[in-house]
Amino acid sequence: MEKTMESNLIRFIHLLRLAGLKIGSGEVIDALNALTTVDIADRHMVKTALRAVLVKRKGEKEVFDRTFDLFFAPMDEKERCQLEHQMREEQRKQQLQQAEEDLTYDQEKLELSEEEKMIYGQMPEEDQRKITDYLDKAEKGKSREWETSSKPLIEVVVKGALRKWLKQHQDEVDIKQRQSTGDEEMDYILEELGQQAPAEEEDILYEDMQNIKEKDIPKANMLIRRLARHLVTRITRRYKRSKKHQMLDLRRTIRENIRYGGTPFRLKYRSKKVQKPKLILVCDVSGSMSRYASFVLQFIYGIHSVLGQIESFIFADNLERITPYFQPGSDFNQLMVDIMNKSKVWGGGTKVYRALEVLQRDYRELFTGDAYMIILSDTKTEALPQALEELLKIKRGVKDILWLNTLPEDEWESSKTTRSFRKHTRMYPCNTLNDLEKLTRSKIFS
Repeated sequence: MEKTMESNLIRFIHLLRLAGLKIGSGEVIDALNALTTVDIADRHMVKTALRAVLVKRKGEKEVFDRTFDLFFAPMDEKERCQLEHQMREEQRKQQLQQAEEDLTYDQEKLELSEEEKMIYGQMPEEDQRKITDYLDKAEKGKSREWETSSKPLIEVVVKGALRKWLKQHQDEVDIKQRQSTGDEEMDYILEELGQQAPAEEEDILYEDMQNIKEKDIPKANMLIRRLARHLVTRITRRYKRSKKHQMLDLRRTIRENIRYGGTPFRLKYRSKKVQKPKLILVCDVSGSMSRYASFVLQFIYGIHSVLGQIESFIFADNLERITPYFQPGSDFNQLMVDIMNKSKVWGGGTKVYRALEVLQRDYRELFTGDAYMIILSDTKTEALPQALEELLKIKRGVKDILWLNTLPEDEWESSKTTRSFRKHTRMYPCNTLNDLEKLTRSKIFS
């Protein structure tokens, strides 16, 4: 037991050092001595004792606390985190492999850094296709006189395109080099530490979204983009198109090998593409809900690149479709201004039954077996029985209904509308950005 305790303490201190804490051999001895004076089974006492001897400088307390909570987490929590780490690493390897397979010129790999390959791997398929189309056209149109010198020029063009895309989407991608210790458990903890919000952002995470101050909104938006990116990792891992060669694509093979006189040197295959989930997003924008709606809409559209079609609606005392506002490359903040200025329902009273009634009457074609309906609302509404009746009608036509409830979770039991809607939906708290963070770790599309 003592040997295990000492071993765990040494590994924990090594993690703290990697996280930036300055800990000498004297503090290690002090930490061992401190543990002999407390009850090892008392987690709080152990944490307090170690913090007292290992934290010496301003700003280290937050790092210590996050590292302690991760390293000494319950076993099931550790296993879940390690599995997610393995999934992210597997996706990273697949992205690098995809880049090496796609970014070739005259059957030779382009000389790109790992960072540049990761940029390509995280681009949407549409943007990736623009680069591969350029490479195909350049290869087919190359001149024999310039063949030996054209590859470096092609590499310059591709690198420029990758850097330009990164500059426009730098808050949406993760191309940081991973720190590897050779210990999988320590590696995932270091990755988790790198992903968590710094100390000055902690307050924003736990602040009621409607109370976030104007000066903190840019930080909140950055956190939302980060959370969306994490969920993208999970969804992409599940719905990624198969790389296995399932069936020879005869037409593409013939077209690709015309240059070789018809000899099939380069075979082309086709794979069955896995259907991505479709979303029907219905956001309550009544007086008390508008701030929540703007944050959640930004979060949902942060993951649109790995989902199928998203149909978006807002409602208060009636329903409005806002899908046409969202176009690739558009500025989200300006879009929200346009929606609020042109909407006839923004800030009105809440009539859930009316919104569901109009949705079912005018947009019935959206209700398919692979569609998820997401409702963002605090559940407060007029005419609860009629709203439940309309909800049940819709539920029969979709795969599932997810309800993001902005009412604090400790008030759910005292809310009649929440208790009623919860019986027929999968309900998640959505009062803070921390609730959104938990949502990214949930199996919401299962």
